[in-house]
Amino acid sequence: MRNIILTIFLTGLYFYSVGQDERTKQIDIAVGLINNNDRLTLNEFDANKVYEQTFDGSGAINVYSDKNGISKIEQEIGLSFGRLTTIIYLTNGKPIQIIAREENFKFNEDNTTLDYSKLHQVFEATIYVFNWDTDDSKVISKGKRVMSEGTCSTFEYKPLIDLVKKIMKN
Repeated sequence: MRNIILTIFLTGLYFYSVGQDERTKQIDIAVGLINNNDRLTLNEFDANKVYEQTFDGSGAINVYSDKNGISKIEQEIGLSFGRLTTIIYLTNGKPIQIIAREENFKFNEDNTTLDYSKLHQVFEATIYVFNWDTDDSKVISKGKRVMSEGTCSTFEYKPLIDLVKKIMKN
């Protein structure tokens, strides 16, 4: 039964008759399959070139895809205060899970300079997307953003998805 549910989920049919907990479990299973799929091809892009601007700590956009399309997008942007990470898992071209993370450098004891030796995670949100078109989602977050902004709205991530689709065509 689980394989039937997962197969139907992965083909784009969503279960509205089951509770949110069951739907988040189905998404977690699909994300696990994407992470363990050794047949995905990795395409790496320099975020400085893609965005045509220089980030303090550089940046990268990694796209995992196969003949069926993009399955995973990882974007890491290094900034003077830390790093912003976005991970988007897709099925049939639509996001099913989005992870947004902020990591910061802490101030040294003198409170005037940053300690660049270690990043500290201050915020992470996992967005379970049940239906991308209707913005039906569940957000689970830990911590608070310190230096970045965001609402964890699913459509906040559409520009990144559109950008990745564009650069993958070229």
